[in-house]
Amino acid sequence: MTESQVSDRKPTTRKGFTLLEVLVAATMTALLTGGLYAALAATFKAYRNSNEEVGNFRGAELAADFVCAELRSAAVPNGILARAFTGADGDGADGRDSDTVSFYRIADATDQDVCQGDIMQVELACEPSSQGAGMDLVRTVRRNLLAQVQYDMPGEVLCRNVAALNFRYFDGVSWLDSWDSTTVENSLPLAVEVDLTLANDEQTSAGAPAEYRTIHVLWLPASTLTVGIQIEVAQ
Repeated sequence: MTESQVSDRKPTTRKGFTLLEVLVAATMTALLTGGLYAALAATFKAYRNSNEEVGNFRGAELAADFVCAELRSAAVPNGILARAFTGADGDGADGRDSDTVSFYRIADATDQDVCQGDIMQVELACEPSSQGAGMDLVRTVRRNLLAQVQYDMPGEVLCRNVAALNFRYFDGVSWLDSWDSTTVENSLPLAVEVDLTLANDEQTSAGAPAEYRTIHVLWLPASTLTVGIQIEVAQ
């Protein structure tokens, strides 16, 4: 290799990033990261809110389904153990519906501490919540109906945050707010409407507390009434 060839070769250099380019790249990365975080945060918030709404609504549905299953097993109130079916119309402390229903039902395989086919007394009512504001839907069961001494039984909370509970009873012609089988020839209502409303800690766009309401109507298999024929109520 000659001296002239050596002198004509240009030295090789490694070109790097300037400080300005590094700052621009870092800024763009930060902007993209912030945008992605905001999008993910909004998505997760919507997901949590939807889960809460579905959970609250599902809780109301499950409680109403359980109440309907209890009422559907009501026994005809004309025996020694199966006594009156009584539905009382009432109001809570805030003036909203807070009804009570008491009846006798036939135990099935899902009932504990009682033989299948036995008769037990069930009462469904709302009580002031032990965990703050609102009411609890409470189920009270008396299993030993032949006991000489009847004690007050502890209640089982079916659901909390109850805003209103209303029962209506169909006699074949019209819907009634209360029912007393002793005044209708010891008959069960033909159908019962269960109207349950649960409150929520969140608020609507108008600032009112959010609520979840579910209405179920069930026919009572043991009823002896007929659609279109109204039974005479004893005075």
